[in-house]
Formats: sequence, C-alpha cells, structure tokens
Amino acid sequence: MAKKVEEIPLQEDMQFNTLQDDILYVVLTQSELAKQLTGSITKSKKPQRNQPPKVEDCVISSLSIESGSVQFGTSNVNIYVPDINTCTTHASEPADTEAASDRIKQLAGLAYASLKKYYCENGWSFECVAQDVIEEAALNCHRIWFKIRFNFHNS
Repeated sequence: MAKKVEEIPLQEDMQFNTLQDDILYVVLTQSELAKQLTGSITKSKKPQRNQPPKVEDCVISSLSIESGSVQFGTSNVNIYVPDINTCTTHASEPADTEAASDRIKQLAGLAYASLKKYYCENGWSFECVAQDVIEEAALNCHRIWFKIRFNFHNS
C-alpha cells in the first residue's frame, strides 16, 4: 500500500471502486482519527459481531463506478461507536444504553476534517456530500456515516 495518497496509481482509462477504498484507507489511516480510534480501519468489511462492540471500528466500502472519460464514484465510510451503559434496573437484566454523544461528535469531527474535500494533481478528487448518525440497535452502538463522492478524470 502506498504511503502517500498521491502515490496510488490510477488505471489507464478505467477506474475501479477498489481504488476509492485504497485512497480513503490511506487518507484515514494517516489522520488524527486513526490515532483516536480505539479499534481499526478496514476496507470493504463490516465488523462481524454477535455481541455489542467494545471498540470503535471504521469501515470503508465503495460502490461500482460508471465508465467514461470522467468517472463518478461513491464511497461510504462508517464508524461504529459502542453505546454507553446508563443504568441497570436489576442485576439479572442487561443495562440500558444510550448513544455516546460526546464521543460520536468527537470522532465525526475528526473524520470530517479528513473527508471534507481532497484534490489530487493525478486527476482525481473527492468530497463529503452527506453525513448522518444511525442507531444500530441490534449491536448496541451508533454508526457515523459519511457519503463520499469521487471524480476521476481519465486520459
């Protein structure tokens, strides 16, 4: 994997969604978010869990790209943040949980700082076009979601 995002080579005439994953992976692993995240940053793999998460994970996944001299692509960056316990009604019952709002705001701000906009002289750019926080009730966590729009200018 390239150490700098500018070192990631483009394909000739046609880009693939895996290129978007690679670009976002390099950008995010070299960001302040990576230093603050308690879990890992992965490409195209949702965390496999059957219990509530104990760490924060960031998952990058990209949709297919349409062909053309200018190609437009879409990627999703999801950060899973475990809920916090609020109270226990009885020792034999699971604790009630709620969103870790302060932590969600902190991680969302760090991620957005890296995903806001990026222009590369090699003929591509991306920008964040949408974001949201989504409850994942089955996992007792909340997911910070960013939608990233890519433009590739092929020769």
